[in-house]
Amino acid sequence: MATKNELSAPFIAIHPGSILREELKERGINQKKFAEMIGMKPTHLSELINGRRAISEAVAENLKDAL
Repeated sequence: MATKNELSAPFIAIHPGSILREELKERGINQKKFAEMIGMKPTHLSELINGRRAISEAVAENLKDAL
């Protein structure tokens, strides 16, 4: 009989920027134009998408409204 630990899959953390990258790709939205839409510098959006910048509450609200 398997124990509980043997049945559970390991948790893999994913940066929200990875999810945003895929969402923009699926919607056919250019990163530079999207940065302009949400009032963010394109370089900051790129850093966010590449996991080098955290998503603040204000940015999260802008993303929610834009998407």
